[in-house]
Amino acid sequence: DDDEVELPGDEARPLARLIKPAPRSFVRSFVMMRVAVLGMCGVVVSLYALHVERSMADPFYEPMCNTRWGSCAAVFGSDYAHLFSKWGLVERGSAMDLSLATCGAVNYSFYVTYPFWRRPRLLLLVAAASCGFSLYLLYVLKFILKDFCVVCTTFHIINFSLLLFAAIPEVRNYSNRTQRMRRGNKAA
Repeated sequence: DDDEVELPGDEARPLARLIKPAPRSFVRSFVMMRVAVLGMCGVVVSLYALHVERSMADPFYEPMCNTRWGSCAAVFGSDYAHLFSKWGLVERGSAMDLSLATCGAVNYSFYVTYPFWRRPRLLLLVAAASCGFSLYLLYVLKFILKDFCVVCTTFHIINFSLLLFAAIPEVRNYSNRTQRMRRGNKAA
């Protein structure tokens, strides 16, 4: 078989098992850099969404994110743009009635700071929660508002990408634990 190599003093193994995985420090820096960059992209998109929300008071303002497929202005102007008041948690228009764009800027700032606090499990938890929230907002966008929003879709893509990068260290740790357990069972 072409994908097997005979090693002196060792049994034949598939070639794929001979390739060493990337060092842990490389994987960690790879993930940290990607998370921080995606977080920065999220902050920029959130700031644009805040700009659109604030500019909608001008009757002549036409946001760049309005397309023939959908209107981000319609989405940002809906009750769902301020979920705390929509859910009845705070009074509409109060200081605590934060828009999704404001909450997004805070959330993505958390990701930007990830290289400084490096807690992979916390990152995975926040990324999973963000994706769960994205699923809810996708449902609202598609079935309740029946609209399409380029900015919202960008948020969702960033959220799912962040979950992917948050899962890499955890999958790697699980794989390493499994390999150690297998080696331990063979020795016994």
